[in-house]
Amino acid sequence: MSKNTQNRADSFANDCRQIIFRLAGERYLGFVKLYMAWPAVVGPLLAEKSMPIKLDEQILYVAVSNNTWMQELVLLKNKIKQELTKKSSVAVIDIIFTIRTRK
Repeated sequence: MSKNTQNRADSFANDCRQIIFRLAGERYLGFVKLYMAWPAVVGPLLAEKSMPIKLDEQILYVAVSNNTWMQELVLLKNKIKQELTKKSSVAVIDIIFTIRTRK
């Protein structure tokens, strides 16, 4: 890929992010930022097995596919909180994991 093509792709990705943030509005902006940061923070495997579903009073609720992956996320909880806050600029004081299969 040429440098010019890469610059246009990066610009397009940034424009898309800005549109998503505007559509989220003030009420959902924090959740959207956390949702978008989730795969980068937990990695592709855990991101495939889990996803943020709600942010309420700085508590992030995350759906997890089964108890095995939930245990893994619980063990990484403090690191995930720190990295999410760092990457998204949204303070997360706790994460609550719940088992819920994707549909």
